Amino acid sequence: MSSITFSKTIKAVILDIEGTVAPISFVKETLFPYFLKEVPSVLSKLQYPIDSNLNDPTTKIVSAFPTAITKDRDTLLSHINDLVNKDVKDSTLKSLQGYIWQKGYEDGSLKAPVYDDAINSIKSWNKEKKVFIYSSGSVKAQKLLFGYVDINGESADLNGFLSGYFDITTSGFKYEKSSYENITKDIGIDAENLLFLSDNVAEVKAALEAGLNSVIVIRPGNPELSSEDKSQFQVIHNFDQLQL
Repeated sequence: MSSITFSKTIKAVILDIEGTVAPISFVKETLFPYFLKEVPSVLSKLQYPIDSNLNDPTTKIVSAFPTAITKDRDTLLSHINDLVNKDVKDSTLKSLQGYIWQKGYEDGSLKAPVYDDAINSIKSWNKEKKVFIYSSGSVKAQKLLFGYVDINGESADLNGFLSGYFDITTSGFKYEKSSYENITKDIGIDAENLLFLSDNVAEVKAALEAGLNSVIVIRPGNPELSSEDKSQFQVIHNFDQLQL
């Protein structure tokens, strides 16, 4: 496989998660099903209609849903299932997922299957560059994932190698140019010195439009790229192909 070099010095790398550093199947086949399995019992412990004034972490989270949705458990559960099944990027849903996933990570039910080349690259890049995460999942969920990385069956914490995290609430949606402009401003490094890696063509296109370097990552199980996309964008199958 050919390597990729850049005309400008890369001072920071921004990583997508799903389909980039971890298998695209992990979210849909592990995290989402775990959440859907656990959420009914979590909601059953709440008082309805939801009162945002109650000092309970789960209640505080779900109170951000519309009042009509939180009048009773069944209505709330139906709404949540619908959001998950349609893969809606809802910030309240993301917060609730992060809360429930935390319990799964902490009791050993969940471990994140981050690719070996991604683990090694994050550790290596951290010595001379900054590494950030930008995902549609909440910052809380991002920290959990990198806090419980599966390395030979044991959970390892990679958060110490990361300089920061961005999600749709901090920076905007990932297919919008302005989101990458927001991130560039927050990081404080010129766009030409930033590299964004993602499996999503629309995200890579938005990053390029914002002036960042950006490369499409192809992993097993990712959607097939069109021949046009392969010719239009730089593509890698492994982080080792990047000459930084």
